Amino acid sequence: MGGERVRFWRRVDFYGLWAVAFFLGVSSCGPGEAERRASDPRPNILLISLDTTRADHLSAYGYERETSAALDAFADDGVLFETAYAPSATTGPSHASLFTSLSPASHGVTKNGKNLGMSWTTVAEVLASSGYETAAVVSSYVLASRFGYDQGFEHFDEDFSQAEVPVGVTLWEGEEVHGKFYGRADDTTRRAVDWLEERPRKEDPFFLFVHYFDPHDPYTLPDGYVPPFRPGPSEALKKNRVIYMYDAALAYMDQELGRLLNALGPLGLDENTLVVITGDHGEGLMEHGHWHHGIHIYEEGVRVPLVLRWPGHIDQGRRIQSPVSLVDLAPSLLALSGVPSESSFLGESLAEVLTGQAELDPDRPVWLYRRHYAEGDDAVELDASGEQWGLREGRWKLISGIREGVLELYDLKSDPGETVNLADRHPEVAARMQLTLDRWLAVQPRGGPPAAPIDEEVRQRLEALGYVE
Repeated sequence: MGGERVRFWRRVDFYGLWAVAFFLGVSSCGPGEAERRASDPRPNILLISLDTTRADHLSAYGYERETSAALDAFADDGVLFETAYAPSATTGPSHASLFTSLSPASHGVTKNGKNLGMSWTTVAEVLASSGYETAAVVSSYVLASRFGYDQGFEHFDEDFSQAEVPVGVTLWEGEEVHGKFYGRADDTTRRAVDWLEERPRKEDPFFLFVHYFDPHDPYTLPDGYVPPFRPGPSEALKKNRVIYMYDAALAYMDQELGRLLNALGPLGLDENTLVVITGDHGEGLMEHGHWHHGIHIYEEGVRVPLVLRWPGHIDQGRRIQSPVSLVDLAPSLLALSGVPSESSFLGESLAEVLTGQAELDPDRPVWLYRRHYAEGDDAVELDASGEQWGLREGRWKLISGIREGVLELYDLKSDPGETVNLADRHPEVAARMQLTLDRWLAVQPRGGPPAAPIDEEVRQRLEALGYVE
């Protein structure tokens, strides 16, 4: 009850400020709507999240199937990051990090179904307090307002009841969800375009967040949709059939993404809208013995697309190799908009990189998190227990799971598929990176449960390899 009261008063303050602004605007004889927007240097912002979208299955990233024609064309006019990471392979934690520029260790959303606390400030709240009209259109119950993802959004559309998807009861994170658990891309695009056409404060810049869900299993397609590629003889194998359906779901989502992007021009929003397209996590397709996502933080689970476009303001047709993280997006959006950043944001602004004024350090650290699994969770049968953490520095990637005794080190330059664990061959690299990871975790603001104690047998193994001080 207390949390609801805090949210209520925050919203009263939020809307109260806009009531004053509206009254002052009506009672003055200032410039008209079009003139005000023309003289306002702040861009509109359209932030699009593609659920369960691994970068290496997009044709924009070199995949052999044409899964992302719209994104390909979009990237030609903007900046594409070749090595972008979601901080987690799970929807809730990654979106919480996207909004707060914090790691899951800090904001406390360590798994789906956990609430994003009101004590953390979101990018939507910062933009709203700076005069932006804010709205969100989401396509899955996972991002429902009941979990706090509506913080800072004046308009939060979580109604995908009109989507042509199955109706029933979904058992999810220990609760029964009745009705439709997710929406389809055509319905998502319709709702987003409706808001763009009808938004009440057209004289002000907007921040619109749109979430697509389609590549998430069970990879269903609408009746009559024909992918731009056909199955071949190899699809007779079950694994290849599943991959084909995943790719087809990507292509269908991309088609509807293109429809949303194409709607900007007729609305006069093409030139002064900063559009950001990214993913919340990838998908395992049996590369490491797992289907789907959440259970691991290998590249297929956390490497996601990231492409930005703002005509005349950021570079066009540029591809950047150095690694970045979704936690970098919130401070980047604020910097590009001329809005002071939130002090709690821990990501690094990419604004100067996007405008060609700076270059990224190719060895900058990127932090990764695998959600906590406890006894009784679905993945226990897959030997998942406790948390895993990951650190990427340059060519090296470390994966560390204390409870599971996991110590893995990969050279991504020579082994991008993470097939050979080099922890025993390069203990000095593993020890250095583990120490870096430990020190980073020690200084993070913590919003979640305390770290689990280290098992003595695991501690001895760590010490033998030089991993623990």
